Amino acid sequence: MSDSGAVDAEGEAGEAVAPPPFEPVRVVPTRPDGWPDWLGRRPISLADRDRILKDLSADQEALDAAKRQDGLRLAPLFSSVTIEGFGGQGDLRKVARLRAAINAACRVAAGDRRTSYHATDERITIGIAGPDARERIAVLRRQLAKIGGSRSWTITEDLN
Repeated sequence: MSDSGAVDAEGEAGEAVAPPPFEPVRVVPTRPDGWPDWLGRRPISLADRDRILKDLSADQEALDAAKRQDGLRLAPLFSSVTIEGFGGQGDLRKVARLRAAINAACRVAAGDRRTSYHATDERITIGIAGPDARERIAVLRRQLAKIGGSRSWTITEDLN
């Protein structure tokens, strides 16, 4: 120790001042399962845990059943239209333009409704979901008549 440190440790009367007492480290109690018991609570018994889990699962099953019933009652109708007769046209650019016009008409008719689209070389099937799906399919059918004109397309509808 330096001279100044010795003076500090001795105090004013020349007696040595004892350092502060050592504070022990706080020991965290442990639960019977070995984890620390930070909150001082007793662990839950297995019977209580099973009872709580059973009550929660019963509530969840009732909620799921209610959601299913609401889902069935509020399920949107789904209507579709199928256009056949694209094959046999020699000009591929013309077919591509027709398909693009049909896609645009579908987007306009569907608006913000959910749609489905399935296309092959010979046919295109377009579906629209929603409570007003029939009206939207009717609008799409009118637009297809303007696009198709005198073409030999076969247009079939599946209205639900």
